[in-house]
Amino acid sequence: MALLGSKEQEIVRERLSGLTRDVEMVLFTDSSTLIAPGKEPCMYCKETKQLLEELKALSDKLHLVVYDLATPEGQEMAKAYKVEAAPTLILREKGSEAINIRYRGIPAGYEFASLLEDLEMLGRDGHGLPENVVQELQNLPEEVVLQVFVTPTCPYCPQAVRTAHRLAYASPKVWGEMVEANEFPELSNRYHIHGVPDTIINHGKERVLGAQPLSQFLQAIKKAVGVKA
Repeated sequence: MALLGSKEQEIVRERLSGLTRDVEMVLFTDSSTLIAPGKEPCMYCKETKQLLEELKALSDKLHLVVYDLATPEGQEMAKAYKVEAAPTLILREKGSEAINIRYRGIPAGYEFASLLEDLEMLGRDGHGLPENVVQELQNLPEEVVLQVFVTPTCPYCPQAVRTAHRLAYASPKVWGEMVEANEFPELSNRYHIHGVPDTIINHGKERVLGAQPLSQFLQAIKKAVGVKA
């Protein structure tokens, strides 16, 4: 049974018809049923793969590569791509080696809108950030990791995810990752996630609560790496 109905497919096909650049979707799944300490089962690996396959069928500009963490090849690629869990989706322009725009968990519900906007950003629109902001990101003294905790039913979460991914697209020094809080409870508990969106910066050095404007993210990023605002 298709995850996208006929009307949704028509709408998505129309949106994707405007893509001018090829976009690669790199998905890490886990078919293993073994449960080990510290390893959470992959709740929506099959659904995530199916969703991306349905998207790929709607545009010849989309390309899907799938790795399974249950295989030696998948484990090797996970190390190379710095992937810790499944499902993890990495988006990039085809031909690029960038691995810093990612989703940890299924991009469902309101986050499907984030996925479509990311595909349009990579495939046509660009990040749209002012040049002075791009320069500030390039001048950061170290890498910055933005983990945006969300739930599929949160209408404000896509704005925070969109901001993190735009920043990541603008600079290789920024990693932007959506984290579906319910799929990864151990990670959510580690950072005391009680509401979403909640953006954890550099593994807890700073955080941005709510769907804040770009200026708030930039201020928190600078504070996390010791740059005076």
